[in-house]
Amino acid sequence: MEAAIRRKIPHMINNERMNSYFIESIRKFKNDILSKGIYDIVKWLVIILFIFVFTNLVPAVDNLLSSTHVISLYWIVILVISFTLLTIIIVSSVFRNKISKILKKYHTDELTGLKNKHVIKAYLNQKIDEFRTKDESMSIILLDIDNFKKFNTEMGHNSADQIIRKVGELLRNDKRVTDETFRYFTGDEFLVVACYTSLSQALQAADRKRDLIHKNLFAVNGKKHIVTVSCGVAEFKKDDDYISFTNRAIEALNEAKKVVGKNNTKSIV
Repeated sequence: MEAAIRRKIPHMINNERMNSYFIESIRKFKNDILSKGIYDIVKWLVIILFIFVFTNLVPAVDNLLSSTHVISLYWIVILVISFTLLTIIIVSSVFRNKISKILKKYHTDELTGLKNKHVIKAYLNQKIDEFRTKDESMSIILLDIDNFKKFNTEMGHNSADQIIRKVGELLRNDKRVTDETFRYFTGDEFLVVACYTSLSQALQAADRKRDLIHKNLFAVNGKKHIVTVSCGVAEFKKDDDYISFTNRAIEALNEAKKVVGKNNTKSIV
């Protein structure tokens, strides 16, 4: 158990550092682009517009104070301001969408479509802070594909990835609105954060997911395979932090993997 925990912690720390570095890079990119990029674009558009206006539309100085020309200048000013604001809005929207797509891609596991390891800690810490002050339950379910190394050895990495993809699809479809499912730190593990869920309810959910996966035949390269998973379940305690909470789920999963035949669910209180 202790060895498994020691293996997890450095990996989580490295991913946390990488996540912080990426977020800081995105923030710097956004600030640089929005400050310098928008400024340059708007500056030159306004300069071009003013040149056009004053060379083609503004009357001679001796006619400038006539009522007709005063009205024309009034609408020219409105046009310039409106054009400038519209340009700022469009450019800002384009860059916000681009940054949003980058973040979504970074936070999504390409193989399964689930949220990935880069957002697990931030999400779970947010829920820990939220449920620490609530009189409600929250649990996590850690799932691991049984004998996955055998699939990798016998079928090869790319074919074995199809097993992970199918398991991810089943888990993605078998969740409540209050649940969130992640592909966990190692390739064949998944984490379900089940809000408003007691330990007994989470155990039932884990068994349901196990049965769902076990009853599905996984077709890979024309052959059908039976896949099972083992589950470790832990319920949130008010004095838990991220490490203590997830470590209980890891410990429970290790106990489930020791059962002969695996395909089992265990919990640590």
